[in-house]
Amino acid sequence: MHEDDLTFPGSCGLDLDGCVVCSDAGIPARVLDVQGDDALCEDTSGNRVRIAVELVAPVQPGDLLLVHGGVAIWRAERPPVKGEVDPSEVRR
Repeated sequence: MHEDDLTFPGSCGLDLDGCVVCSDAGIPARVLDVQGDDALCEDTSGNRVRIAVELVAPVQPGDLLLVHGGVAIWRAERPPVKGEVDPSEVRR
């Protein structure tokens, strides 16, 4: 998924307390910094807010989340890092 695919005309951002337009929709946001169970996130409009990330932990800077009501409800899978071993491919 490309970050440009996450910008919708008239979409809501993290700067709003609530929105009758998006109702249950998740707001795409990028993790900037993690402190315990919270992460500083930025939406596609540049709004920055601390988000609860317990439901999608572990998260790290650069991760893409969907946020609803100040809580991350989904985390995009990270692409494998060169040289990193996929645990599902390890034989026992």
